[in-house]
Amino acid sequence: MHWVVETAVADRVILPNGDAVARDDFHGWVWEQAPDLLGVNEGTMTAVDAAALGFVANSLVIDAAAAPADRDWLARLPVATVEWWFAHEAAARAAADLVATVRGCEVRSVRADVQADHEAESRAAFGPIALAEFGIVRPAWEEGSAGVAPDGTATIFIEPGLGFGTGLHETTQLCLAALSGRSHAGRRLDRVLDFGSGSGILGIAAAVLGAARVDAVEIDHRVHPAVAANAGRNGVGERVFVTPHLPAESAPYDVVVANIVAPVLVEHAAALCRRVQPGHGWIVLSGLLAAEVPHVADRYAAELGCRPLVRERGDWRCLVFSLEPAVRGGRDRRDD
Repeated sequence: MHWVVETAVADRVILPNGDAVARDDFHGWVWEQAPDLLGVNEGTMTAVDAAALGFVANSLVIDAAAAPADRDWLARLPVATVEWWFAHEAAARAAADLVATVRGCEVRSVRADVQADHEAESRAAFGPIALAEFGIVRPAWEEGSAGVAPDGTATIFIEPGLGFGTGLHETTQLCLAALSGRSHAGRRLDRVLDFGSGSGILGIAAAVLGAARVDAVEIDHRVHPAVAANAGRNGVGERVFVTPHLPAESAPYDVVVANIVAPVLVEHAAALCRRVQPGHGWIVLSGLLAAEVPHVADRYAAELGCRPLVRERGDWRCLVFSLEPAVRGGRDRRDD
């Protein structure tokens, strides 16, 4: 059990010495003044809530992990609910008396709180995900081995963590379906580039489907151990290589897959297109809303000399550029 001091804190407060400081600086001041402080909880805000408050134009976002500074929606609240955590009641009440002297900080309550088993809650919220065009994505803690069944359905195991990609989001599902479709068609999947790897789910799926080498590019170094652990759990640790930067241009890739936001896709279009195998390679791009498709499709078409097939799931789109002239049509809709 721990003790919680719940407060309402303005975006700027006046300390007892008269200094006016921002909310984040106030947190630092409390850390210095309350040595028994265990932690600070500023809460969370969903994209839907942010859109309702006018902080973002569209409530549909791919990923909140490692978000850019302009997505720090909580910092934009004029008054935020903040909880201070302490190991015992005396420390909590002393801290409540302390922050009550700060103009712009209102103490709402001091209460005992039973610590939740966050790991158990997380596991309960993440179960197996069956995807008709791929197979099944299972939590890493379940028993079993990754692989491809005789009927062509794949099974992979993913540990939810810092990196985006558990199989729940439509953009991830679209990319998994594209990778599986290439594998089922018997086309080469020897070398794969997973750009914006997140949890590593797409690169790991490619390796389970048969890729001999996967380069997983993820700029957030904090996620690298999780990608490596996920790859090891799926028995493909020796074939998945995590790096923060695009590898040097050497042998081209059979498939380049990137499930990230449109501006990043456009920025790296030339570099990604140079790395795909001429004559038979694929580029799979997702993380796109319908309105973003024309600009991204035109940018890549100018590099590749072909138009994409557009796959849809809910509000999200996935572009599949094939450098195989005979591969066209099917159930997918052309972007033009």
